[in-house]
Amino acid sequence: MNNSQDSILISGRLDGKQRNHLKRLFDMLYTPKELAEEIGLNIDQIYRVYIPAGCPNERDIRNRILINGALFCDWYIRTYKKQKLDKDQAFCLNCRKGVKITNPINKNKKDLLYIECNCPECGRKLSKIMDYKRGKID
Repeated sequence: MNNSQDSILISGRLDGKQRNHLKRLFDMLYTPKELAEEIGLNIDQIYRVYIPAGCPNERDIRNRILINGALFCDWYIRTYKKQKLDKDQAFCLNCRKGVKITNPINKNKKDLLYIECNCPECGRKLSKIMDYKRGKID
């Protein structure tokens, strides 16, 4: 993929609540406005991100864009797969990708063991949870 295609895919990611709303879509045709309202995103994201990225759509006799909800859900899941991180990687929210952990600092907070480091590309402070031990209930 080229760089512009990568930036389109990065900008099209949904948060957890929006991904859960995808499951509510029916096997019917939605206008972009209806689809945006159902998922909880801006209509511009459909026109500027999803349709150029290859979202399955069709046009009616009045040349309006219609999107099948079930096909859109399947397409989104295939296109925006969950990113897997290696043990030596942390996710940077600025760069929107997994980056290699450099100069890690181990920290404890009650029962939580985590690592802090800085992103090698943008310098943002990153945290990665390594272990969480829940307290015992007596």
